[in-house]
Amino acid sequence: MLVKIIAPLFMLVALGFGREFFEISGLDWLFYFLLAASITMALLPLIIKLAFHFNLLDQSDHDHRRKVHRDPTPKIGGIAVVGGFMSALFLAGTQSPELTAIIAGSLLIFFSGVMDDIFCLSTKLRFLAQLAAALLVIWFGVRLSLLPETTFWARNLNIFLTLLWIIGLTNAFNFLDGINGEASGIAVIIGTVLAIFAFAHSTTLRGEVIVVAVGATAGFMPYNLKRRAEIFLGDGGSGFLGFFLAVMALHINWGDQPGLVNLLMPVAIFSLGIYDMCLTTVTRIYSGKVKNFHDWLVFTGKDHIHHRLTGILGGSRMAAVFFIYAVAVANAVFPVLYIIYRGTSDWFIYAAFAQTMLIYVMITIMLFSYRYERRKEAR
Repeated sequence: MLVKIIAPLFMLVALGFGREFFEISGLDWLFYFLLAASITMALLPLIIKLAFHFNLLDQSDHDHRRKVHRDPTPKIGGIAVVGGFMSALFLAGTQSPELTAIIAGSLLIFFSGVMDDIFCLSTKLRFLAQLAAALLVIWFGVRLSLLPETTFWARNLNIFLTLLWIIGLTNAFNFLDGINGEASGIAVIIGTVLAIFAFAHSTTLRGEVIVVAVGATAGFMPYNLKRRAEIFLGDGGSGFLGFFLAVMALHINWGDQPGLVNLLMPVAIFSLGIYDMCLTTVTRIYSGKVKNFHDWLVFTGKDHIHHRLTGILGGSRMAAVFFIYAVAVANAVFPVLYIIYRGTSDWFIYAAFAQTMLIYVMITIMLFSYRYERRKEAR
């Protein structure tokens, strides 16, 4: 409660200095961060009231087989995040066709997600919206640069991997939005790393746009990162953040030439979502719960990393989410060091990826060791 009172006042005081003050100080990015965060925080009380008035609530499960919250909770928090993002972005401006396409695609994902939150759209419609948004940014030249596009096959492989990356991470963020503060906190951590990369490569506009998204998400967290959240992101908010960050990661120049660096560094940064998706996919296929692509899209259960960690950590969801934050930060260490020591050789990139793999090997051993012990006790 104290954060929600002090933070907006601090932001208003900071913004009271005016945009020119921040520009003179070389802190344009801080102005946009504070503006987006303050707008989001100002919108949230109104959106919470509207959600209760129109019954736009995420109801709890009676048997708690899927959902972990107990009380009906507003599920349209993404509207406040996008409202703060777009309002601040209006001042920052988007001066490139690529960024305009990225924002348009992100809004398409957002609107389809909000429609799903309200009307429960079909899986096919949601997937078509994701495909259309991904193809839009690809059309404007934003795609993974793994292979030099000297042949027809190399170009199409880059496009296919780009589609896989964008659609996969858009859904991964939706999966990660399972306990309070998880998806939003991970988005803040990933967005911060991407913004650092953008500024380090002198692409100020891209950096500022990412900072706006981070600010809007940070403004949402005081209402969500608590034992009993006042509001959830919903599919609209989680899908928007997943799509936007996934595409902005492709829009940053990780390496001067096409190569593995353009894949390994983003994979390390987004590895939590990738790991969770791989973990649930493999276990669900192995157990026979998922038999085709449609099953994979619609199946829901309490077998995500946050559910498993909650069990290991004595049922504390807050402990689980902070553990997840620690993993996300650990995966960001090498990429940030790569920026500082820009002249390092390729071994640095491979070391970053090796560290990420080691982290998830250890987590996998921990998760399945706990599961084995529980089964043993049950006997």
